[in-house]
Amino acid sequence: MGVLRRAGSRPGERDHRPVRLGDRGTFNLASGAKASVSGGAVNQATGENSSVSGGSLNTASLDYTSVSGGVENTASGSFASVSGGHSNTASGEGASVSGGEENIASAKVASVSGGDENTASGEFASVSGGADNLASQSYASVSGGVRNTASGNVASVSGGRDNIASETNASVSGGRANTASEANASVSGGRDITQSTEDGWSGGTFHTP
Repeated sequence: MGVLRRAGSRPGERDHRPVRLGDRGTFNLASGAKASVSGGAVNQATGENSSVSGGSLNTASLDYTSVSGGVENTASGSFASVSGGHSNTASGEGASVSGGEENIASAKVASVSGGDENTASGEFASVSGGADNLASQSYASVSGGVRNTASGNVASVSGGRDNIASETNASVSGGRANTASEANASVSGGRDITQSTEDGWSGGTFHTP
């Protein structure tokens, strides 16, 4: 086992200053093969070819994972990345979180661009921003807003709040408390509207079967 000592100290010389692990910074650890920590404090790169560029309390724990900065971010899926922000997690293979706070990308190539407490848990699903949004099926997307859910394959919610697109290719463009609950159904806006007919459309107070 190698002996950890500060650069510039001599073998056997006592040094009571804090030990620094990794490339630079304070209390950083790069323990994976070819892993690196470029700076910051209390960062860990424990996967093979993993990296942490800076920030504090960040972890890149699996092969080819990366955290660029921020605080308390974790990249724990192969090839996953977190660019910054606070308390974000990218745990799916190739998943990414660009910033924001308490966001989660937990499926293969899922992504969250920013915002707060957003989750992309379907493969290739995405949440662009907003707060408390969820894209939970393959290729589902939420562009923004608050408490919106895209839970069908390729379903989408563009914005607004408390909207739900729950079937394949269903969509809600905005408004509040709207639901598109059949395949290819869409709601363009308004409030408290449910479109439950396949291929049906609703916009404001207008409905088509």
